[in-house]
Amino acid sequence: MRIASFLKTSKVYLGIFLISSSILMMELILTRIFSVKLYYHYAFMVISLALFGSGASGVYIYLFPNFFKCERLARHLRLFSICFAISIPLVLYLILEWDFELLFSPWLAGHILLLYTIPAIPFFLGGLCVSLAMTHLAQNVNRLYFFDLAGAAFGCLLVIPLLNWLGGPNAMLAISLVAILACWLFTSGVAGRLRWFPLLLFLLASVTLAYAIGRNEAPPLYSKWNSFSRITVVQVNDDPNNTWIIMDGDAGTPLPNFNGDLREWSYLKNTVSSLAYHLKKDAHTLIIGPGGGIDMLTSLVFENRDIKGVEINPIIVDDVMRGAFKTFTGGLYERPEINIVVDEGRSFIRKENKQYDIIQATLVDTWAATAAGAFSLTENNLYTVEAFKDYFSKLKPDGILSITRWNLDPPQEDLRLVSITRSAMHEMGMLCPERCMMVVRKNKDEEAVECNLLFKKSGFSDEEIQKIEEISKQNSFDILYTPHTILENPFAKLITTPDPQQFYASYPFNVSPTRDNSPFFFHTVRLRDLRRSLYLAWESKKTNVGVLVLFMVFLIALVLVLIFIFVPLYLTQRQAFKKNSQIRLRGLTYFICLGLGFILVEMTLVQKFILFLGPPVYALSVVFFSMLLFSGFGSFFSSRLAGANLKRNLRYVCILVSALVLTYLGVLPFFLYSYVGLAIYWKALLAFGLLFPLSFIMGMPMPLGIHWLRQHSPEMIPWAWGVNGSTSVLGSIMTILIAVNFGFDQALCLAAALYAVGVVAVSAGEEKMTDQDAEVAIAAHARSF
Repeated sequence: MRIASFLKTSKVYLGIFLISSSILMMELILTRIFSVKLYYHYAFMVISLALFGSGASGVYIYLFPNFFKCERLARHLRLFSICFAISIPLVLYLILEWDFELLFSPWLAGHILLLYTIPAIPFFLGGLCVSLAMTHLAQNVNRLYFFDLAGAAFGCLLVIPLLNWLGGPNAMLAISLVAILACWLFTSGVAGRLRWFPLLLFLLASVTLAYAIGRNEAPPLYSKWNSFSRITVVQVNDDPNNTWIIMDGDAGTPLPNFNGDLREWSYLKNTVSSLAYHLKKDAHTLIIGPGGGIDMLTSLVFENRDIKGVEINPIIVDDVMRGAFKTFTGGLYERPEINIVVDEGRSFIRKENKQYDIIQATLVDTWAATAAGAFSLTENNLYTVEAFKDYFSKLKPDGILSITRWNLDPPQEDLRLVSITRSAMHEMGMLCPERCMMVVRKNKDEEAVECNLLFKKSGFSDEEIQKIEEISKQNSFDILYTPHTILENPFAKLITTPDPQQFYASYPFNVSPTRDNSPFFFHTVRLRDLRRSLYLAWESKKTNVGVLVLFMVFLIALVLVLIFIFVPLYLTQRQAFKKNSQIRLRGLTYFICLGLGFILVEMTLVQKFILFLGPPVYALSVVFFSMLLFSGFGSFFSSRLAGANLKRNLRYVCILVSALVLTYLGVLPFFLYSYVGLAIYWKALLAFGLLFPLSFIMGMPMPLGIHWLRQHSPEMIPWAWGVNGSTSVLGSIMTILIAVNFGFDQALCLAAALYAVGVVAVSAGEEKMTDQDAEVAIAAHARSF
């Protein structure tokens, strides 16, 4: 088929729209599948492998021009789109059949290598389709780029309802159907039976998908997916009294077999997490993360009649507690004393205008990777200094905060709760931490036992302290600290020391207070002691080892980038290194800064908007959609700046990006804190408005840089795309390394500095550019996304 006639068909644009949408949706859905099937540590690397696969496709089109000839475009689009569609279920099958355990052995690097390379294949094939179209249909690049960008943005919006409706594996199969439809569109103009082959394959895949949806893959009791979790209900040894709700195969909460008789649950008065209720009668209670409702039952046993719970997962509330297991749990969540709100804990606390006698959070974990969690390992915004200040503000003057975490030897999570409490008290002008805290743990008969931190705004009275100590002795609890019992242990030292910074520096683990800027509460191993994470107790190992895995993924990504991108470019384009050395170095420096800077900003903004929008998947969809759309607009507009004043405009644009990044660093917290009480759709609109200026300007440096390089050293353009794509791959991992060790704000500062360095790198060049070159640059920029 001739290119001219192929270009006239609107179906080719719709095909690119569907391919781009499929690539974006597959990237986000794989984070969910990795979290459930493998382990949450590995979910974050999906973003990196997606960038690697898509970036490598553009490089190989350039390296093999004789194979990817223009006259073969229609045939190649059909071929690679059908290969893309077929590769999706094959990769899904391999992941689901992977017998993976979190073992820390010399084979771990090999496992990670397979996990990184195999899922990258569909991204490479899908990237070939879009890159080929951008290369050979550049004469109508504006329209083509619009459909590419619109498809990716549409995928951001579609992924949430798709996961809610189908779940992770079936959503992946649905993406394969979308790719098959794209292939059918690419067969426009093909005569004979070949044209109907993709449609036949589509019908076959549809039947398979319908079977998969109807097939019961769940455990014996219950299973359901949504956009940020997979919830299952299981019984241990078929014992109704040992029933659990499991999220993503790891985090569990008990599901009570409740018949309405509270007397059968009176033993809950003797649990370590119930201590606060002994001090407050008829308490107005807020429970964060009630899960299956054990904390609700505990409050009811103490005859409280005003109980509110905030649960982030609607499946637990609507499908389990009020649905399939309503009778099993005695209609617990529909009792008149209980009010359940489906919301993210911090988001609810910020917009709540009531105060409570007791705020309770018992072993609340959010390890399961959302698409945003894929960026941020085991960050938990419930356990930060800012979070505790929010809790304190919602306590009545004599209210009590009760937080329960695991106690290990030596203490880590529970001791960090103390450090967070001290820091929050100091920032709120509260005095006498030694009078406001008590720490009690369950009898140390296991490796990890529950430990309860009690905090009271007005300080505990002597009668209250005595009562807690009596109850602890009756139940054989270990008193770690009360104002009357000050033992020689880390808790007493930290609570009473006048210099907590010295304590943090001398303690063998990092228990310094975590903040929203770096909310990695569970990571207590310092960077210099990273190897010791392999030898920790299991409860500590499975969280701390994530940083070690992150370093291994970074090294593997670096090796793969060198082998599949840099080495082929060097072998074919090494002549470019023998001339224009000054221009070469400045150009490569510019595109390295651009690739790192853009991904640092993008990933950090997702984290910033989590606390504002609530469920992390909302933040991911809004930020990705906004940056895709508005950066595209900026890229189109940049063609007007590529004339005689290219050097000046390029310098101003990069300086403006750097200034805007620093401005957002100071301005965003005001907007995100002030308007958190708005309805979700108003918050989404506000987020779009906030993201527009920065995203629009960030779309300009890439095409303008291509203009500059085409003027001064056009033979270096392949290297420009290679290093830009490579640094994006590595930058997605570097963002988390920076955030864990320094903070997300520091990542934004580095991004601003990188754009400033880019200004210096391209400080020369005055030649004019043609409009045709501008269009080619815009086309190339499309694939930089």
